[in-house]
Amino acid sequence: MKNILITIMALLSVAFSLSAQTNTNRKEQKELKKEFYQSLSEDQKALLDDQRQLKKENKSDMEATFTKEQLEIINDEGLSKRERRRALMSSYSYEQRQMLKKHIETLRAKDEEFKATLTEEQLQEYESFIKKRGKRMKGRKKDY
Repeated sequence: MKNILITIMALLSVAFSLSAQTNTNRKEQKELKKEFYQSLSEDQKALLDDQRQLKKENKSDMEATFTKEQLEIINDEGLSKRERRRALMSSYSYEQRQMLKKHIETLRAKDEEFKATLTEEQLQEYESFIKKRGKRMKGRKKDY
């Protein structure tokens, strides 16, 4: 009985420490991004803000084309985010898929335009953010 309690306590302490590290890493990452944003020129900030605005517009354009069934998928609280996204993607019409493809191409072009304005140091920092985000996303995909 004593061994079981010790094992449980050890597992809980490891779980809590890992959780705290994750939160700390996210806070550090957020601070680094904030510093990076502040180091940008006004033109670079404008390009980055334009990208963000374009993403919002693309999202609203896409949502405007949703059918009742697709809206039901989005509003289904019983599904996880991953399940909702999967169900929604599989329900896209040909036109919606083409719209999504166009949106992705436009965002990539905007991103390339932004990258062209960065110094070598800024570019390395920016790409490190992208890599870290990619690793987080890749880790999520393994659960499929």
